[in-house]
Amino acid sequence: MAELNDTVTSKMKGDMGLFERIKLYIPGYKGYKEKNLRRDADRAVRAELSRAIQGSKMDLCEIQKGVINDFDMMMDVERIRTKVDRYDVDVKKAVNGYSGFHDSVKILEKDLDRVMEWDAKILEDIHALREATENILDAVDEGTVQRKDLRKYERCVDDMIEAYNEREAIMKGFQAEEAI
Repeated sequence: MAELNDTVTSKMKGDMGLFERIKLYIPGYKGYKEKNLRRDADRAVRAELSRAIQGSKMDLCEIQKGVINDFDMMMDVERIRTKVDRYDVDVKKAVNGYSGFHDSVKILEKDLDRVMEWDAKILEDIHALREATENILDAVDEGTVQRKDLRKYERCVDDMIEAYNEREAIMKGFQAEEAI
């Protein structure tokens, strides 16, 4: 998880031009710039999260087509698809880590670092979800999919949504530091 944060941040620092690197020596500017780099890295990680979620959403469409003869199962898949879609929207529209000078809740660098760690963990969860989606798709193709498989999958989606809500609580200043 930390490797992803370091990779994204170092890539962004490495892409800075000479003028940007010189400005880092100006007192006060370095902290400002590093905080912006953390925000940009968080945004890049969230874009990767969304990209991974898109794959699961496409697979869920295929699953739904495969169970079209079973109305109840088709409705279960639709409910899961709706949750995954809402989750994707939440990831895309997540609080960015910006806090203005007069804002009552300040987003500090340590909070941005914690959130990036959280996002890296969520990325691992999404890849596991993607694998589970592919397993269900295989079961649909084989004709062995069962409602219990979908319920288990839905619980995983619900857990991911809850974890992401905790991430948002950190960004809004409502979460204690020990939460991660």
